Amino acid sequence: MKAERLIKILLLLQHGQTVTTRRMAEELEVSERTIHRDMESLSAAGLPIYAEKGRTGGWRLVDHWKQKLSWLKEQEMLALFLPPAGKIIQDLHMDDGGEDRIQKLLLSLPEQSKKTAWNVWSRIYVDMGTWKDGQEEAGPELDVLKKAVMEDRKVQMIYEKADGTVTKGTICPLGLIAKANQWYVAALNDKGEYRSYKHARVKMVTGTEETFERPVDFHLASYWEKSKKQFIRNLPTYTATLRVSPEAYPRLRFTGRFVTLDGKGRAGADGWVDQSLSFNTEEEAIGFVTGFGSQVKVIKPEALIEKIKARAQGILDLYK
Repeated sequence: MKAERLIKILLLLQHGQTVTTRRMAEELEVSERTIHRDMESLSAAGLPIYAEKGRTGGWRLVDHWKQKLSWLKEQEMLALFLPPAGKIIQDLHMDDGGEDRIQKLLLSLPEQSKKTAWNVWSRIYVDMGTWKDGQEEAGPELDVLKKAVMEDRKVQMIYEKADGTVTKGTICPLGLIAKANQWYVAALNDKGEYRSYKHARVKMVTGTEETFERPVDFHLASYWEKSKKQFIRNLPTYTATLRVSPEAYPRLRFTGRFVTLDGKGRAGADGWVDQSLSFNTEEEAIGFVTGFGSQVKVIKPEALIEKIKARAQGILDLYK
């Protein structure tokens, strides 16, 4: 709805920074022409919005003009009280202020919302860790990247790609992303291309004194979501049809990092289910099937059946 979109535009402008038409269009998933019409509507309503021309131009509110917290709906205000992810705070060496921060936020809320907000804080906990100990901890490289991100400074980095290739170059770090218990850095490479680098593959990173100009159109959250979708689209696909026992079928979704069930399986009279699955590679499919032992049988393709037989024979030979 247009009204909700206008409110989102105002929220984007609340921070006092200049926001480009392109960024607003991407953020709100509309055309740039629609954004121009929205800005005309806001100006006609008497809101002090003006445009700055030039390469670093965009839209902004008149300085010192802002709205109160009453813009927020009750559920949005309560969301502010969700506890922060402890591991993220720990990795970044940032003290979140704990209950002091919550007390300050409580002072800004209407009386009827304070009790509910405190209940949210005391009843919901966000854990970014894993069940197993020994997950990879953030090393000193993350500190260097964090400093570079905050100060708009270039870094020199040695990086190992997924295929084992090691590269060396200079990047402009634009932001850090925490996904589950892994860190990524979004950056411009030395060719001026946007790239995401996994912290676990950074072999060495050295800060420099050289600064860079941050792209005015770059928005970290929008970039990451777009990057994720592109990554998933580019994943290789290997499809196989399996016959799965009733005991194993409920566990299919909890094994394999990129295993996808293609539609709903078809159950036979004996309870076994014919299910099509997609894998990244044939090797992943082989490992997946052999891991279930006699509870999963390959229906097709024929080539996979033969390779499963060979893998099983290799296991038997190993124990002779």
